[in-house]
Amino acid sequence: MAQQFTLDLNLKAYPNTLTTDVDDDYTVKVETQSTSLTLDDIATATADRLGEEPTKVLGALKVAMEVMADAVASGFCVSTPFCYAQPMASGVVMESELSLPVDRERIRVYASLRQGPVLAEALGKAKLQLFLQPVATGPYIAGMTSAFSQEVEQGGVMTRLPLDMEPGEMAVITGNGLKVVGSDPLVGVTLTKADAPDTTFFIPAAKISPNTPKKLQFSLPAGITEGEWLVKVTTQYAGSSGTLTKAPRSFELPRPVTVGATISGGGSTGGGNEDDGDHQLG
Repeated sequence: MAQQFTLDLNLKAYPNTLTTDVDDDYTVKVETQSTSLTLDDIATATADRLGEEPTKVLGALKVAMEVMADAVASGFCVSTPFCYAQPMASGVVMESELSLPVDRERIRVYASLRQGPVLAEALGKAKLQLFLQPVATGPYIAGMTSAFSQEVEQGGVMTRLPLDMEPGEMAVITGNGLKVVGSDPLVGVTLTKADAPDTTFFIPAAKISPNTPKKLQFSLPAGITEGEWLVKVTTQYAGSSGTLTKAPRSFELPRPVTVGATISGGGSTGGGNEDDGDHQLG
């Protein structure tokens, strides 16, 4: 049976963890179907519309794909109602190499594809339905860095990078659902020495400013020594409604952060990976 297409697109809205100054914005992604369509599926659906045999249509589609691929590989741009394909190349060679065979490990050839008018028209006709994806319950830490930064040049572009975290200086934790609120004595930021679990420092809400769902800033305790530290945020924050969770909820970075000079090539974020919100919470 041929696949039926309804021109319905479901969109998922996720809390935006990248904007630290806005608490109510969301990013939107398409909820794709659970299975991908193959050329066989497209051939079957095409045959159904034309009243032809699927095998005959499949054969024609395969040949058409091969013809378009050969054309692009021959330097042609191919313009179809579905997409526009253009051959591309990237890489750098020295003058002494211009007469030598091309080194395919250094020179990459590929095709640039962009949507054609029929695809653009179909997407324009699609009926859109937006669904809110709830944020993971409890706090989520994206990383912890120094509150200070320096301007450096990277690839010809000036970029601001955080400095190494030092004892007694300001540090910043970024993420989502971080706001430290609640009456439970566990609510706050806990720093634990990675190689000495009995050595801990606790930063209560009163010593955190700004204290927002996406940013916590505080001074590293003077007793903090150089080395690796585990970072945990515990809060009863339950969202912008102002209500609190009955029990505190915690999130701990899976890797420690570094206080003091960082190792070359590393960083002091200790960061978790940002994804669609599937985070394991304590």
